[in-house]
This record gives sequence, C-alpha cells and structure tokens, in this order.
Amino acid sequence: MGASEGTTLHELIAAQARAAPSKIAVTGPDGDLTYTELEHRAERVAARLAALGAGPDRPVGLLVPRSAAMIAGMLGILRAGGAYLPLDPELPGSRLGALLSAAGAVAVVTTRELADRVADRPVVVLGECDGEPGPARPPVPASALCYVLFTSGSTGAPKAVAVEHRQYAHYLAGLAERIEPGWSWALLSTFSADLGSTNVFAALTTGGRLHVLSREQAVDAGALADYFARHRIDAVKLVPSHLAALAGGDGAALAGVLPRRLLICAGEPLTPALVRRIRVARPDLAVENHYGPTETTVSMLAYPVPAEVPDPIPLGRPFRGVRVHVLGPDGEPVPDGVTGTLGITGGNVARGYLGAPAATAAAFTPCPGEPGGRMYETGDLVRRSPGGDLEFVGRADDQVKIMGYRVEPGEVAAVLDRHPGVTRAVVVPHGAGGERRLAGYVTGAGITPAELRAFAAGLLPEHMVPSAIVVLDALPLNGNGKVDRAALPDPFARAANRPGAPGAGLAEQVTAAWAATLGHDNVGPHDNFFDIGGTSLLLMRLRARLVQTMEREISMVTLFRNPTVHLLVRHLEAAGGPAAEAGDGRGRNRLTAAARDRRRAAMSGGER
Repeated sequence: MGASEGTTLHELIAAQARAAPSKIAVTGPDGDLTYTELEHRAERVAARLAALGAGPDRPVGLLVPRSAAMIAGMLGILRAGGAYLPLDPELPGSRLGALLSAAGAVAVVTTRELADRVADRPVVVLGECDGEPGPARPPVPASALCYVLFTSGSTGAPKAVAVEHRQYAHYLAGLAERIEPGWSWALLSTFSADLGSTNVFAALTTGGRLHVLSREQAVDAGALADYFARHRIDAVKLVPSHLAALAGGDGAALAGVLPRRLLICAGEPLTPALVRRIRVARPDLAVENHYGPTETTVSMLAYPVPAEVPDPIPLGRPFRGVRVHVLGPDGEPVPDGVTGTLGITGGNVARGYLGAPAATAAAFTPCPGEPGGRMYETGDLVRRSPGGDLEFVGRADDQVKIMGYRVEPGEVAAVLDRHPGVTRAVVVPHGAGGERRLAGYVTGAGITPAELRAFAAGLLPEHMVPSAIVVLDALPLNGNGKVDRAALPDPFARAANRPGAPGAGLAEQVTAAWAATLGHDNVGPHDNFFDIGGTSLLLMRLRARLVQTMEREISMVTLFRNPTVHLLVRHLEAAGGPAAEAGDGRGRNRLTAAARDRRRAAMSGGER
C-alpha cells in the first residue's frame, strides 16, 4: 500500500484505476467491473449526490444488497465527499429510519427494489445514474469522514462511530505489513460492520480483485467451495463462528472454504480447536487473529498463530503507529501479567460519536503520558504476557459479542420494555464464544414469548433479537434489591443435547435437530425457524446437524425455502433418497415470517 495517511480512500482506488484500468476490480452476483468501469459508475453516483447536498462530513445511507453495484455506490459516496452509512437490507423499517435520522443522512444510495423502504428521503438509484459527470468538486480532505457505523449502546440507543479517511489509511498502513498487493479478497460478511471492510479496501487500494459473494453463497459451504474452486481467493477476513458453521460438525467442508494465502479471524475469540481443524485441512495457510473496536478503526492488534497453537490464542501486538496501555483502577499502567483495562491511542483512533459530544468525551479521554494525545477506553480487560502479546480476559461491563457484533444487553432490554404489556425486562447472555446467545426475561400480563420476539424483531437487527424469552411472575432479586441473574432459569438447558437418532421418524429427527440447534424445546411443526430464535448462523449449524444425523445432503437454499418443520419434512419426503439437492446458493430465500419483513425485502432482489 505505502500510501500517505493524508490520502483519501477513493484517491487510493483511483490511483489503481490509472495504473491498471482494464483489470477486474470487483466481481459480484451482478457481474464484473473493471477499475475503469468502477470509477465511471462511482462518478455518476457522486454527481447525483453532490446535487443533493452531499459533501464532507455529511453521511449518506448505503442500502444495497451485496453486489458489485454496492461497491460502486459506496465509492460514489466517497467521491462526492460524503461518509457512507452502510445499512443491512434485512434491518426492520423502523430501525432503518432511526439510523438514518440519527446520522443526519442527506440521501440514500439504493436499488429500485429497495427504494420504497426509504421513500421519505432523497435517493440515488443505482443503475439510473446515466449522464455526464457533474461539475468539478473540491478535493476531499483526509480529515473528512469516510464512514459512520452504529454500535450497540448501553443507554438503549445505538451510537454512531465516525471514522475519517486518514484514520482508515492509518489502518491500511499497518495492514500492508501483513498482506501483499494485488491479492484477491472475498467479502463473505455484511458490509454494515467494519470487519468486512478489510476485504474491500485491502483489495481495491492495492490493485487486487474483490469478490462480493451473495448472502446465500456465503452461508452455504457447498456453494462457497464451488466458487472458491473456480476463482482464486488469496485472503479472507471473517468471524470465527461463521467459519466454524461453514466447516460443519465434522469439519469435512473446511478445506474447500479456505483462502489460498491468508485467513484473518476477528470479531470474537478465535479458539484453538478451530485453528487446529484449519491446520489439518490446510497446513500451509497463514492464520492471524485480529482485534480492534470500531472506535479504533477496524483492527489494531494482530497475532500470527504459530504451528504450536497456544491456548488461549492472544490478541497479539499493536499495528504500526498504535500504542496500547493496560491500566489499573487508578488509571496508572499495571505490570505485565496483571489484568487491567485496555486503552488505545494513535492515528487509528476515530473522531468520536457523531452528534454525541458527552459520550465522545467519556470514551475518548486524554492519554496518560502523551500530552495532547487521545485515548479510547475500550472497557476490555486484558493482560500482557511475558512475551509481549496482549491476552483477552473479559469485559469491565455487560457488553458481549453476538455473531461478531458488539451488543449491549441493556439496549435490547430497553426495546422489550417498550412493549405495552411488559412491566420490566432483563436481557442476559448465555454461552460463550460463537455459541453465545441472548435470553430475555420479562414480567407483565397477557404477553407471550412469541409476541415479544416478533415485537423485538420489528425493531432490532437479527443478532440483537433474544433467542428465547421467558415470561415470569416476578424477577428474582438479591439482598440488595437487584435482579439475581444467577437465579434466572436457563431456557437453553433442556434441549442442548436432545438426541435425534437416525432410526427415528423423519419429523422426529427434524424436530430434534431444530430443538438442539435453537437450544429450546418450543418447536412446533408450523413455527418459522426465524420466529423462534433462529439466525443465519444457527441455520448453518442446523444444516450441518441435519446432514450428519440424516446422512443426506440438504442445501441452504432448501432450508431457506422451507423454514418450518412441516415444510422441510414435506420437501424431504418428496425428494426421496439421500441424493444431493440442487441449489448453488444463488436462489431467492422465500421466508414468510411476519417478524422478518426486512429479510423478505432483501430477498426480493435475489442477492442476499
């Protein structure tokens, strides 16, 4: 990379376009774009946005399914001087509106299929931006915002993290020491979290090729392996639980879904067991564990996992230009081996929280020993090993990671509290690592768990909706009058090891697999998987469990199209024997759950 941190992201990409204009820059479900074509499309978007008032430090929503067009839309926002606000098409309509309003978005870049979801705002529709480029625009300073990302907030409202071009360039400079220019990268995860952005900008700012895979391909091990076999994929960054789900219960599918050169895992703890499975499948593959809050621009610690896999796997050491501080309760540094709170300083530290000066001042504080320096206080508890690597110990608050996303249980509880029938709500995480899920506990009259999950699903993204909700007569209290969390019933305990014997009837096997995957026994024949605690990641685990138990191939497309036990059993009976089912992962998902209106809207485009 080697670019100056005074350069903007779109300028870095434009330099690659000048160097190799006919090289393919992006491949998506909607086709290929060369660097010249990508620049051309982005400029048309930029001209439209400039006419709508986009400019430096003015956020613009990006509501587009995973595609090459999504990348052109993102680049158009940057060229116009704006900061892109990536929005997952599966978000509930109320959540979309709230995020756009909180960010003060001047417009939304979207597709014709999704435009009606933001009909109350100025839109730029991709594919309808033909015409001449607009008038010349002033250069965008490196101090301008490049994106705004929302993270969960403990007060019940999400926080908008504002990141500048120069801060992302600082990250890329550190990443450059770990990758090679010109690599092909694959985007398998959502672009609405900063983890996925590594795949995008590591490819496009170095003259590489970005592969944007559809949501169906990204969760279907067979479809993904087929794609990887047909395309050279040098590097991938993703969440460990996503990779583990792709690998399946026996790990047989793992070799086919790994890149050729480098695998970066981030977003949640990387387990030694998963790394050992990777090493069996691909002994020559470099594996790195990366860490970094959104507030410090993607990642700022890295640990290349050696042949002898340590347990636990450390977070690693800082990227170039990043400084870390392990601080005790008094704000002073603690000795190596002693647990303290992690503080981060350097050119990677984000500007702060958009429109929230008090929250910014609380989290971004003066750096001890660095006059004029800013330090982000992560709230993560770490210790430094004798070898110099940082090791994760836990959290100083209630924040948890679900599917790689930061989640404040208090924000989820605040949503449940908004239901008119709820008098009090508490949300508690259960499990660890990739198995962690949320349970909600409420008191109130005339309410059911299904009703509350549907209510939450209409206001929260998938990963924040509790997998189980328990209605209690009263919440247990300790001697101090606070909720006794240890006394709350575990709604996932009963079904964790529910057997689904191969000799059982088909309906019994399928029901048992659902219960074991979801972690509860409340599975009816007509319950939609996504209405009773299911998520995309759990659906991948369900597929692996069904394949292992029933000894027959079942595609992810089949599960999406048959989201109830009744429909799936009927489909499997009609399909007959264990022959592999058709489906390459590109088909539309025909889910009908009322609580998943955002999933239906995204599926209508056939790309997610």
